[in-house]
Amino acid sequence: MDSIKRIWKYVWPQWPRVVILLISVILVSFLFAFSFLTAIPLLKVMMGDEGLHGWIDRNSCEWRYGVTFNTPDTTEIVNSQDLMYSLKVQKIEKETLAAQAGLRVDDVIISVNPDSNDAPESKQVYTKMLEKLATTSGEGFFTLNVRRISNGEFDSHQLMLRKANAGLYDKAGFFERTNWWGKWTVSQKAEKIATLIPRDNSKEAKKQGIKFVIIGLVFVTVLRCLFTFIQKYYGAKVVQVATARLREEMFLHSMNMKVEYFTAYGTSDAISRMIGDVNGIGKGIKVFLGKDLQEPMKALFMVLMALWLNYQLTLLFLLSAPAVLFVFSFFGKKIRKYSRKSLQSTASLLGKLQESISSLRVVKVYNRQNYESNLYVSISRKLLKQTLRHAKVDAATRPLLDFLGMVAITIALFIGIIWVTNNDMDATSFFLILIFLGAAAESVRKTSDVWNQIQDCNAAADRVFQLLDSEVELEKKEPVEIGPVKNKIEFQKIVFTYPNYSEPVLKEVSLTVNAGENVAVVGPNGSGKTTLINLLPRFYNCESGRIVIDGIDIKDVSLKSLRNQIGMVTQDVVTFNDTIAANIRYGNDKATMEDVITAAKQAHVHEFIEPLEKGYDTVIGEHGTGFSGGQLQRIVIARAIIKNPSILIFDEAMSQVDADSESKIQKVLEGLMHGRTSFVIAHRFSTVVSADRIVVMNHGRIAAQGTHEQLVKDCSLYKSLYETQLIGS
Repeated sequence: MDSIKRIWKYVWPQWPRVVILLISVILVSFLFAFSFLTAIPLLKVMMGDEGLHGWIDRNSCEWRYGVTFNTPDTTEIVNSQDLMYSLKVQKIEKETLAAQAGLRVDDVIISVNPDSNDAPESKQVYTKMLEKLATTSGEGFFTLNVRRISNGEFDSHQLMLRKANAGLYDKAGFFERTNWWGKWTVSQKAEKIATLIPRDNSKEAKKQGIKFVIIGLVFVTVLRCLFTFIQKYYGAKVVQVATARLREEMFLHSMNMKVEYFTAYGTSDAISRMIGDVNGIGKGIKVFLGKDLQEPMKALFMVLMALWLNYQLTLLFLLSAPAVLFVFSFFGKKIRKYSRKSLQSTASLLGKLQESISSLRVVKVYNRQNYESNLYVSISRKLLKQTLRHAKVDAATRPLLDFLGMVAITIALFIGIIWVTNNDMDATSFFLILIFLGAAAESVRKTSDVWNQIQDCNAAADRVFQLLDSEVELEKKEPVEIGPVKNKIEFQKIVFTYPNYSEPVLKEVSLTVNAGENVAVVGPNGSGKTTLINLLPRFYNCESGRIVIDGIDIKDVSLKSLRNQIGMVTQDVVTFNDTIAANIRYGNDKATMEDVITAAKQAHVHEFIEPLEKGYDTVIGEHGTGFSGGQLQRIVIARAIIKNPSILIFDEAMSQVDADSESKIQKVLEGLMHGRTSFVIAHRFSTVVSADRIVVMNHGRIAAQGTHEQLVKDCSLYKSLYETQLIGS
């Protein structure tokens, strides 16, 4: 989960939003659980015989004195009228006012007199007794007329019960309240709210009570919806800002990464990580700041409500927690594994799609549609296989958690029924506990979906941070700044191997090029000529040997000053989706429009730009749409001209230029290369024969070097290349 932790680097700067979001999650979860409490007055009170005030009074007595009374229902009163005038003690808490007064389980209170100086009445209605005990506070004692079974017969006793001052019973001083809370205890707050409803048990009073409860439920729901909006809005804002910053950092990092990373993984893989995987991280953050916090929080509040009603039964339910954690851990690892493989296959699929679409004309002209389709289907089927494995594990998680939840609830149900049967617990409390525990189990089940999505996010984060952790181009802390080449460039025993290759591409290559010299490098495909020249701008670093400019190792030179001296025109024409002027000015952002036009004229670009409706403001589309290969190549050459570098590299620069343009550009290049150190890599010998020196490479080594005339005479390989590639063409 280390990658998940690193994501917080992009989330935490928004901590005020995160704090607001967390507060909203807590309130939403609490209000959700609290809304279930409305079932207590509706199910336990309003639809029963006790009434809202009777229920509050009975619970207030429990809170104040530590005594639980068993109140009769309508059927019991009809069968025995005496029950209307009796309060039976069901439970006594230790070290409470009721225990100190001498009350015992199964005692029956006949009357309660709030004034100990007066003789107690012979009998009172149980609701009136509850009301006196619940609402009378102050100093002094109650006089209780109690009937107690002794030797099978009822004996009468008078007990003195100290009045509670604070509204909560005093248990070893823990519940004593003498501070700011004052009289506003739980029971007194409930009593104050209950004064809004008439204190009787009539149908009208019950209707009014139900309306009151429904209004409260609506109010709670409105609050919950408000905080849900705040949670979702701030959650989305945090996600979008975090992923935007992550993408920006990835892009900036990729601009400074070593070229060999893209050689090893391909550009489509990097694009997949920046787009697809970052989106996966965004979904993970959204889930984490939403359901991943909200569902466990809901479950927590539901369990707390259940603990408040009956902690023993709730703890039995919680015995399933270790099994649930095991399921999360086991299936989470599987989900992460399959998710990582799916993301890799998605990157491969994206690469194949990009390659096939961009090469569609070639595919069609060679009738390779079926071949490309088969390759695509093969990668797609591999991705399908991995996603189905992911789906299988994901699908297994939920029913297994449902089973564990059902086992836990069944155990709680079985024990609860026994307790209800033995009058150790009333049926309505048991029913409410089942509601709370069922809701908690449902939240845990939803958390399983969230957990799987978090694992997907973790797999995506692994791929993203693999890119961010990749090496960048390094230079010394205090690099040397160099200017134009004044003396010479030396390649000294260069050895280089591409990533994932076993054989070196260059094998102890040594070459010295004087300042202002025009050197052409030729050789068969794969001979290492392009690789050798790509080491000069430090696109790659050689394994052994070194490249020296005017006596300075380029590893000691700042990359910026080194590349400021180099202009490059490659075989792959690279233009940007921008205006012609912007593409030419890309070589020198300080160039004026006059400089752009001058460079364009030298590269024979001006002649086809001038007739265009928007001229230099004409936009070159993606991949140079709307222009021929020769035109685009000349624009690229104009870009190199405007930079005015001291070192020029032309790597198959004429490959996209027609014969007419080639003759024009050749003259321009001859003038451009005059006085500059130039490297020309070409198969067209028309651009080679005029070089000051020609270097012939074969199998990663320099086979020969000299002028055109010398090599035709002395080098069989050069002679063969010259005859087959020039005369043959």
